[in-house]
Amino acid sequence: MTFTLTWHDDVSRQARVLAYAFRFTLKPTLSVWPLTDGGIRVIAKLDRAVDMLPKPKRVSIEQVTLGGVPCEMTTHPRVATGSLEGATVLYFHGGGFVFCGLATHRSACATMAARAGIPVYSVEYRQIPNGGIGTSIADAMASYRAALETVADPKKIIVAGDSAGGYLAMKVAEIAVLEGLTPPAAVLGFSPLLSLDLKRHPRHFMQKDAYLPMKQVLALEDRWLNGPDAIPGAASPIEADPSVFPPVFLSTAEYELMRPDVEAMTRRLAAAGSSVETHVWKGQVHAFPVMAGALPEGRTVLDLALAFAARNL
Repeated sequence: MTFTLTWHDDVSRQARVLAYAFRFTLKPTLSVWPLTDGGIRVIAKLDRAVDMLPKPKRVSIEQVTLGGVPCEMTTHPRVATGSLEGATVLYFHGGGFVFCGLATHRSACATMAARAGIPVYSVEYRQIPNGGIGTSIADAMASYRAALETVADPKKIIVAGDSAGGYLAMKVAEIAVLEGLTPPAAVLGFSPLLSLDLKRHPRHFMQKDAYLPMKQVLALEDRWLNGPDAIPGAASPIEADPSVFPPVFLSTAEYELMRPDVEAMTRRLAAAGSSVETHVWKGQVHAFPVMAGALPEGRTVLDLALAFAARNL
């Protein structure tokens, strides 16, 4: 078992500008955005808008399916050697189970593929209003089962995700063990959602979050659970048996909704004898590694996560 929790105090100029912009533009907008089906469908168009931007360079991006679920496979000409040889990343994007998609997370997936030299599959799972969290989990598991049959080495699948996608990565790891499947080699969670009961969090973490408005996030809780598909296993990863998880890498911002649970999950995993590495970053926004193309701290986190995976394969 190895356990580390590292604080990062240096804040780049880019991070300061981004946090300021999010706090005074994005957060006020999200605070008043209607969470009706119509409002959710409008905000979901963000992914289509991002899809019109230039694609990442020096990588190949292919539209594929895994288990009937639409995905994007990103590869780089450089091929990994050493422990990462034959490895694959299965990535689940964040967005509160209501928005974001392949396009919004394309840059982060391209960065991981280029820096590690391994294929990265980004999964376009169904979200509200087309299902609840159980539906998202069903798609995540369908993609994982298919990956076990198609990737170079099924024992070297790394599941990763940010925010809601971090929840899915942890659930895939848990359910794989419950179903007797080959488990993931590692989980990489960037500001992962680890508990569906956000009301128990200290309010100052939620109030100081640079762009997630507390009222809106809490309002989503009922919609998360009102889908046609049940949640297998524990409702929240933090409630699952910690011994089912493979080595876990976690990162969080100092002030964001997810930090209390990230730290609590770190303690649970360490107490269970699991390998866990956690990083807390000052001055960053929720899920900042997704913005690795603009943030040096984001690139650093992805490098740390991939190095952690390499050590544990």
